[in-house]
Amino acid sequence: MDAMNIHQIYPGGTVSGALALINPGETPMPLAPRVELTNGKSCIPQHYLQYEQTVESISAVLNDIEAVDDILLFCGEDDFGLYLQAGSVGHDNFKRKGDAGNRRIVYGRRWRIDTYIPTSEVIQTAFLAIKKACEHEVRELLTIHDLDAGRTGTPFSTHLDLPLMARFPSLVMRESGSANQPLLETWLHGVRFNGRDIRIDDVAIHRNGNLVVDLAFAESSSPRARQGFDHLPMTIVLHELTQASVVHEIMDALIRHSDRLVDEQFRYRGFARFSRDIDPVRLAQMSVSTRNASLRDEQFERVRTALNYDTDTRRVPSLGAGMLAHRNRQALLQESGLGGHMPIGFTSEPEAAEAG
Repeated sequence: MDAMNIHQIYPGGTVSGALALINPGETPMPLAPRVELTNGKSCIPQHYLQYEQTVESISAVLNDIEAVDDILLFCGEDDFGLYLQAGSVGHDNFKRKGDAGNRRIVYGRRWRIDTYIPTSEVIQTAFLAIKKACEHEVRELLTIHDLDAGRTGTPFSTHLDLPLMARFPSLVMRESGSANQPLLETWLHGVRFNGRDIRIDDVAIHRNGNLVVDLAFAESSSPRARQGFDHLPMTIVLHELTQASVVHEIMDALIRHSDRLVDEQFRYRGFARFSRDIDPVRLAQMSVSTRNASLRDEQFERVRTALNYDTDTRRVPSLGAGMLAHRNRQALLQESGLGGHMPIGFTSEPEAAEAG
């Protein structure tokens, strides 16, 4: 959109001010109002924009992101549409001790980007891709040594065979038991994170019966975890006194720590959107100020409603196939007066649907 058109859409506003806030792939809705911020600046909020994301627009967004060391962001387009992807550079977590070899790059799943999603959603998809890439590594770094086999396993790795576990659940279900501190220490024998033994520093019992356990990690001669895991005191709360509960809580605490590191390090144009330094009260105030219904006239409201309806229509999935279609149909038929767009292929007449 050229400067003259923007000036016509936003009467009373400055051309430079409107242009400054428009990113690649964004176009203001016709007749969209400007919103005055508390700092005296004006903007066109994202919910008054239309989007046509491309490889070029996504690439520009990813280039403005600073995140975790050794995580690279990529984007592209294949036969299924646009995507972004995280690549992680580091040592192979499954190499034997003393045989780490050179660092290598591995890639996570491709995160699909619809052409019509807002720029904020592209940024948040990158944020989630980075979080999951880091979580993937953390899950592989917690290991348990199997004394019978004389080998070490990775119980929380995402590469385990889930269909096999579902077929034979008795092979992996936990055994019940009771606990005290000496037993807790026994349960941690052979449990390591990043090649480091885990020890108990302190144990306290809450009035409700929960056990609060302070843990610490031994030093490692060849750490592979990302920066931020070097000196990590950790506290877990046990609601159940079993070995399985202890190890699960340790894993949960490690993932929370990984997520918090990404929260603070992830920046878009230098702004740490997910940092705890962001004030939720002020975020709520910004939300209210940029969604003031009094700024929208009747003509624009009709335009906005029509465009949003069109966007919602583009998100509608197919009902599914086979038993999945039957399951989805039955769930939807249980609802009375359900609003929104029904899945493609849905009908309230099961016989006709089955026949088709």
